[in-house]
Amino acid sequence: INAGYAGAIKNLAMGGISGSHRTCGWKCGRGSMHTIGMGEFTWLEGKCELCYQCQEVCPLDCISFPDEKFEFDDEKCWRCGRCVRVCPADAIEHEGADDETFMKGLSTAAKAVLSTFAPGKVLYVNFLLEIQPECDCMPGADVPVVQDLGLMLSDDLVAIEKASMDMISKAAPLPGSAASDCEIKPGHDVFETLNHKPGHIQVQECERLGLGTQNYELVELTD
Repeated sequence: INAGYAGAIKNLAMGGISGSHRTCGWKCGRGSMHTIGMGEFTWLEGKCELCYQCQEVCPLDCISFPDEKFEFDDEKCWRCGRCVRVCPADAIEHEGADDETFMKGLSTAAKAVLSTFAPGKVLYVNFLLEIQPECDCMPGADVPVVQDLGLMLSDDLVAIEKASMDMISKAAPLPGSAASDCEIKPGHDVFETLNHKPGHIQVQECERLGLGTQNYELVELTD
């Protein structure tokens, strides 16, 4: 959700890091990327409409409402933030990491995952199909923001992400999509405009960490 754009970097980072560590729980797993401090949740009872959408969207069944009071399992929760995202009344606040810290955390996690493989042993495939307006953490679908663009393959993590972002930004928004509703024009960063998340920081930081280069050459393969 916080990534805005969810490609190879995000899925390496979130997919390759455990949700909960054996000894220190979420604080040493994915939750450490999403949060600052203790990652506390605050329930604003006066705003809550008791719609229970937060409870329904939680992937770990951490949320309950005994006597119509919000409670969550502190140790079980991964701090993914889905509950905050879906609340229509903004009744849940989360002590989350700022955007730059989160994006750099993704990059650091991706580097850690790649350190477990020998150099040249990882191939990246980005499916630019059914491209949704939000990060793929959300369990739902909307009208794709642009037409299907094909598959991207590379052995360079940074290059494939930069190329994917560029192709998506150059494409015309599909009618009826969130991108079209916001009147986003080709050439603009679709995901940053829609989600107000600077996804490009992921790419810049991974390049700084030596995981690839933003300079790329597109080679088109067709039937």
